[in-house]
Order: sequence, then C-alpha cells, then structure tokens
Amino acid sequence: MCGIAGEIVFDARVPEESWARDACQIMKHRGPDGDGIYRADGVALAHRRLAIIDLAGGCQPMPYADGRYTITFNGEIYNYRELRAELSALGYVFATSSDTEVILAAYAAWGVGSFPRLNGIFAFAIWDAVQQELILARDHLGIKPLLYHHDGAGLRFASELKPLLAHPAVKRETDPEAVQDYLTLGYVLAPKTIIRDVYKLPPAHYLRAGGGQVSLARYWNLADAAQSDDLYGRPEAEILGGFDDLLRATIGQQMVSDVPLGAFLSGGLDSSTICYHAADFTAEPLRSFSIGFDEASYSELDYAQQAADHIGTRHTQEVVRPEGGLAAVEALVWFYDEPLGDTSLIPTYYVSQLARQQVTVALSGDGGDELLAGYDTYVADRLQAWYARVPGWMQRGVVQPAAALLPSSYRKVSLDFKIKQFVAYAHQTPEAAHFSWRRMFSDAERAALAGANGAPSGTFERYAAHYDDVPRANPLNRSLYVDIKTWLVDDILSKVDRASMACSLEARVPFLAFPLVEYAMRMPPGLKMRGLERKVALKRLMKGRLPEGLIHRKKRGFNAPTTLWMRGDWREPVDDLLRQRASRIIDLGCPALLDLWRQHVSGQGDHGYKLWTLLSLLLWERQVLNAAPAVVGA
Repeated sequence: MCGIAGEIVFDARVPEESWARDACQIMKHRGPDGDGIYRADGVALAHRRLAIIDLAGGCQPMPYADGRYTITFNGEIYNYRELRAELSALGYVFATSSDTEVILAAYAAWGVGSFPRLNGIFAFAIWDAVQQELILARDHLGIKPLLYHHDGAGLRFASELKPLLAHPAVKRETDPEAVQDYLTLGYVLAPKTIIRDVYKLPPAHYLRAGGGQVSLARYWNLADAAQSDDLYGRPEAEILGGFDDLLRATIGQQMVSDVPLGAFLSGGLDSSTICYHAADFTAEPLRSFSIGFDEASYSELDYAQQAADHIGTRHTQEVVRPEGGLAAVEALVWFYDEPLGDTSLIPTYYVSQLARQQVTVALSGDGGDELLAGYDTYVADRLQAWYARVPGWMQRGVVQPAAALLPSSYRKVSLDFKIKQFVAYAHQTPEAAHFSWRRMFSDAERAALAGANGAPSGTFERYAAHYDDVPRANPLNRSLYVDIKTWLVDDILSKVDRASMACSLEARVPFLAFPLVEYAMRMPPGLKMRGLERKVALKRLMKGRLPEGLIHRKKRGFNAPTTLWMRGDWREPVDDLLRQRASRIIDLGCPALLDLWRQHVSGQGDHGYKLWTLLSLLLWERQVLNAAPAVVGA
C-alpha cells in the first residue's frame, strides 16, 4: 500500500521536480519504507512505498522491459500469481516477484483489457513513452483513492487531495455544489471533491491523457450483476454454498503478505465472519483488534471479546476517551483530506493505530452491509412502503407532531432519532426517502448555513441518477447499488483508506472483492432481506460457526460518542470554534446554527450528527484548506 502522484505536461517539457518531491513528503504516512521519482520529457511520477509484497524487489516507479512503460502503483493485486503464470506462458519475463511488475506485463499484453482482470485494490498511473500517453486506473469498487486536476497545460494526479493543493496550478477554492453535497449527506458525491476542478477518478474507470486531450472510460459495470436473475430459482443451499465458497477463497487470497497481518474485530457479524475464516489460514492465532468507549451504548468490546474467545484470536482492545478536547481530532482531520460528517472516522483511526503496533496489514469487514442489506435504512425502505398507505392528513396532523414530542435519549442512533428521521421524510418517493434517511441538514438549514456562498443543490439529482443505471433491478438491489456507488465509496471506503494509511497500515476488505460483489448482487433479494430481517444469507451461513448471540445481536455501527462529548469535555473548544466567525465556507453567524448548538448543550435536542458535520468542515478548513500542505505534512 502506497501513495502515488504525478503529472503530464502537454508541451512535452520535463516537469519540475520540486512538486513531485513535495508530494512525496506530504504523503510520507502512506509509505514510510521509501520513495522514488521518475522524470522524462512530458511526465513525472512519484511514489511513497509501504512494502507488503517482495520487500526487496518492488521499488517504484518501476520501468518494464525496454522502458516503454513506467508505473507508480498503490494497492495489492490478489490474483497476481495466476496472472503471472498466464503471462509467463505467453513469453513475458519477470525480474521481480512483485504484483507491480505483473500489472505492467498485463498492460503490455492486453492493454486496458487487463484492468477488468485485476482482482485487487488498486490505483495506478502508467506512462507509455512511445505513445506519450499517461493512463490512470482505479479498482472496481473504488477501494483505493485517485484524484486528478487538469487544465490546458496538463494533468496532475495524487492519492490524496493535499499534494494537489500544493501544486501551483490548483486553486484553493471550494466547489459550491460539493459544499451542498457535504451539508446534505456529510460527504461529497463523486466525481467532485470539495475543491473546485479537482475530481475523483470513478471506480472501475480509466483515464487517458496525452496530446492535450483527456478522456474517461469504464472497464467494468456492476449494473449488469444488479439486474441479473440467473441465480433466482436455484436451490437455496446451492446459492448459499456458492457465496460461502467464494468468500472463503477470497479471504484466503487476501491473507497473502510478506509482513505481519491481523484483522479488525468489532464483534459484529461481518468482522466476526472475516476473522472466523481468516483464522484457518494462519499457523499461529490470528491477531485481532477492537476499539471501545466508556459510554455503554457506543461500546462493543464485550461482543468483540466474545468473538475473539470463540474464534481463538490473539485479541487486543483499547478504550478511546475524550480527554484532551479537540486537539487530537484536529490532527486527525488533516489525514482525512476532505471533511467527513461520519464520527466513525475517530474509532477507525484509533483501531488502525492500535493494529499498526503489531501488524502492517489488517482485514476489515466493511462492505458486508452494502452487499447483504445490513443497515436500518433498508428496514426504513420496507416500512416506508407501508407508511405511504397512511392518509396524508394523519401523517401531518398526528404522526409527525407525536414524533416531535419524543425526548432525545443521546444513545447511539437511538430509537427516537430513527423515528424522527423516518417520519420527516417517509412521505417522499422511495428514491427520495432512501436518500433522506442519511440526510444531515434540511434544505432550509443548508441554505441558511451556506449564506452568500449558497448554490442551487443538485445533490439529489446526481445521487438519484444511479437509480437510472439499474431500471430492471429489484427494489432492494436498486438501493444496494446506489449505496455502493455513493455512501460506500465516498464515505466508508474513503474513511477506511485515510484512517489506515495515516497509520501506515494496509486495510483489506474481502467482502468487496469484485467477484464476490457480483455474486451477492445476483442473489435473490430474499437471501439478503426477508421481511424486516437483514443479512439472511450470512446469518444462515454462520449458524453453528459463531455464537447465536453474535449472529443475531442488534447492529450498533461504529460511531463515536461525540454527541455526548460535545455536551461535556468538548463543550468549550467546540463553542470557541463555532463562534470564531472566520469561515469562508459557511455562515457561522447563522441563527439556525447558534440555535442548534444552544438546543444541544441544553439537552433540548440531539443535534450531534449535524454539529459534528460542521465541526469536521471547520477543522478541515483550518487544517487543510488554509494551511500549507508541504509544511503540515512534513
């Protein structure tokens, strides 16, 4: 796992080395084991290395054969040995045992047709010295990040936003539409980033740059599997067995490493399943790691210990506390590149830090909820269909006023919070309601907060466009597909990558191997959700393998108790931040904001998620947008 950066200049001159050096320094956390720079007419490639495979021979940027192709690569290719054998049979010769060289040989053999064959997590750039062309590519699900900026003079790219902000061609201006996305959802919808004219390369896409031209193309499409019914009607045992075999094989592939490997273990069904299978592939007990809190409703340490004892892992856990105010979080925000309204970034960072003390690679259970309908939002979708039958006058005159009277409990994702969120948006179309279950601010709140910087919000329209990709899919698959295209890639995977790489830790996500994702999408909806029961397939597969209490326990998520901390240890520094009146992005004098804060600290309402969304934005503005990245990252 690594950090990459580079640029192509369209006038064919050799790019300056200074920016490539700065980019390497800024991303040192992504690759502490070494760096390298390649420069030639028209191009510069930079690389920071975290050595995982072929510790001695995998240095980059790596040239191939006669030097026509040079690559800078971030990620792991899990099927590289199979591809290497196939390429060797075609006459290709290898000088190293690294997966990086296999990518180069595959590209030499099959061109962009090689990309769908790469089973792994990757973002890379290949320079073709003959064609004077730069190729960027990103993995099927968008597990590894790749951002770029281009203008008439050239194109520059990086694993993170901060190196691009250090390039003289990139202006430090926020994108008004991206800010609207963020205030609505707590993250920015791809392909935009929070910075104007900087874009995320979409998952399963590649980009060509050369001769003054830039073009994008897709190499794989999940919509095909989402709309398939080829598994429907087959015996349930056969379908479940196919999923089980594929998951186990995937975990086995991802256990390959030349450095110590472990796993995150929350005690939830997904992480426990990963650890259960992974333990079979280690000669010694698998090392597992979990984070908890003193606040009981937010801590899962008891479940994690129960799972560890049952599986037989060598378990390490730690409690995160709010002492020290926001100082630690301010430093953490720098690593997160863009603001993120997801409080789970805090425990994700701390569990990565904990794991890095013993291992360099960690398996994660992320992705299971999007494959097998694990979130409460899918329950809300089902209930919304029933709620729509309630007469409008009763919804407005009885249900909504009654819900507003429910007292705030301040427990994690409490029942009163769910009810209030549900009745606020359940009157909408199914697509709009699903969008709104995770909505942060209402349209009126968002407009007030944006103030003079406000822009018409096209967030829902761009979000809902993904529904149009899968018109023939069943309703559940449509929601799963949209969540994979939005929430998963722009929030969850971004969070996991930034948190783990901040600690120089490689995080692998077996549930998101693309063959497994395709298979899960093709499964009948009743094996994902039956009535209001979620994750039907995984629960049945793990019966007898894991304790029943773990299989059927209530899902809690991985959020931090910032709602409570902002009323306690964090109250004073948060108050100072909200009253600084210095933001270029939002109106800190907005009465709606001050009223949210007053209600929250007085106990009149629970606005913890909204307030964290604003804090993350303000801290990002101070730590990244208004800072000099080369200095901060040094």
